Amino acid sequence: MTERIELHLAGARLNLRRERWLAEGLDVSPVLCRHETGVHTPTEPGPATAPDRLAVLITHPDWGLALSVELQPDGTAGLAYHATLGSVENHVRVHSLEAWEALLDDAVRRARGLRVQHAHLLATSCTTGWLDWVHGELWLLPDSLVRVRGGFVDTVVNSIIPDEREHTATTVIGYDPTAVLEGHHTNKVIPFDGIAHARLHRGLTTSGLAVTMTDGTRHKLLWLSSEPARRVLTDRLLPVLGSRLTP
Repeated sequence: MTERIELHLAGARLNLRRERWLAEGLDVSPVLCRHETGVHTPTEPGPATAPDRLAVLITHPDWGLALSVELQPDGTAGLAYHATLGSVENHVRVHSLEAWEALLDDAVRRARGLRVQHAHLLATSCTTGWLDWVHGELWLLPDSLVRVRGGFVDTVVNSIIPDEREHTATTVIGYDPTAVLEGHHTNKVIPFDGIAHARLHRGLTTSGLAVTMTDGTRHKLLWLSSEPARRVLTDRLLPVLGSRLTP
C-alpha cells in the first residue's frame, strides 16, 4: 500500500524552511497550494479543503537559475531547475516528512553549485584505465570533459552491444563539478584551459584520450571504438588546443 504524505503538515515544514531561506538571502515565493480547481493559493493554517499539491519557487541572483519544488499526496516530489537554456527536471518519492525536509535541503544545496548548460554525450563505455572495468558516461561540455561512473549493468550492456552507436547531439543537463568529483574517485572533470597536452588514439576495439594537465596531473580515458567520442573530440579539441593536441 502506498504511503501518503499529509500535505498540510508538509506545507508547515516547508514554511519553516522558507523562513530560514529568506533569512539567508534567498528569494522565495509563498508556499502555494493547488486544489482540484487548479488554482494556487498561499497556504493558510487549517485550510477548508485539503490541497492536492504544494509548490514553491526559490531563486538567488548568484545562481543563474530558479528552483521549483512540488509535492503530491502520494509522495511524488518534482524538482526543476530553470535556466535560460532550458529546464532540468527530476521526480523522486519521499515516504516521510523527514525525507521531505531532507529533499528540500538537498535541492537548495544543489542549486547553489548547479550549472544548466549544453552537453554532448560522447560515450557510455568510458573507463579511466585498463584496471578500471566499470563503464561510465563521457560528456563534452563547452569548457571541459566530464566522466561519470556508471555501474555493473551499464558495463554488461555495453559489452554485449558491439554495434556502431550514435548518441544524441547537444542536450541540456544540470552539472555540478564538485558533486561529480565527490560522487566517485574515478569521476573526472577536465577543463580545457588546464590541459598542457592531449593525445587521441584509436584501436580496433578500444580508443582513448591521454591528457597531461598544466599542474602535471595525468588522466586516461578509454571507450569502445564503436562510440563516436574520438571523432567528436577531434573536431572539438583541435580548434581549442591546437598544437597541444595529437590527433
